[in-house]
Amino acid sequence: MSQSVARNGATDLDKSTIDYAAIADPGHGNSVAGWTGVIIILLGVTVGCVGFTIHIATITYIGVGIVVLGLIVGMVLRAVGLGNKPKK
Repeated sequence: MSQSVARNGATDLDKSTIDYAAIADPGHGNSVAGWTGVIIILLGVTVGCVGFTIHIATITYIGVGIVVLGLIVGMVLRAVGLGNKPKK
């Protein structure tokens, strides 16, 4: 028989060194630039996979072009201020 033990964390954890503000808002791409770029890239990957599956190189290369467009759009939106703010 096993017993479960409830813990409140590691005993050697110094909770005064935890940056709770960084935990609350890690900023992992939650921006207009991030979401727009990823959605366009996903669309490009989908188009490229369809073209690859049905053996039409033109559609595959159009998908690759859409992926590159998504990267460019994401960088432009970040440059105009719609990306995550840099950490200080």
